[in-house]
Amino acid sequence: MRIGSRNDGAKTAPTKVPAATRREKALELRASGQTIRAIADELKISKSQVQRDIEKELKAAAEGRKKIAGLIIDLELAKLDALEEKAWEHISDGELSAIDRVLRSMERRAKLLGLDKTGEGGDTGSLGDLVAAIKQAREARQRGD
Repeated sequence: MRIGSRNDGAKTAPTKVPAATRREKALELRASGQTIRAIADELKISKSQVQRDIEKELKAAAEGRKKIAGLIIDLELAKLDALEEKAWEHISDGELSAIDRVLRSMERRAKLLGLDKTGEGGDTGSLGDLVAAIKQAREARQRGD
């Protein structure tokens, strides 16, 4: 069975293989060390088609990895949310040692989201935000909210 669309002078059109199958085969052959020319000859397609097929497969694989990474990050963020919620309860009850747990959680969240990558001279301000939130929580508790 021929793969691709080059018919090498045959009077009838070659049997076509789905493009997705051809792209997978091209990438598999390239990963095994074959040259673009050898792949083109084996699949009966042009060298430029081989290159396009390989690029498309690599892009698809990269998108798949990004999607999986995004799901993992979402899962980790959900875990951090649950941990922080419990830690905030402890802080509200006056257990100030829980502040360290919240800070560690915030640091982890910032790393996951890339928030620690600041501009030319900027601080992310997360510590100031934490102090303000603690102050607000104390005031609300004192008011009986």
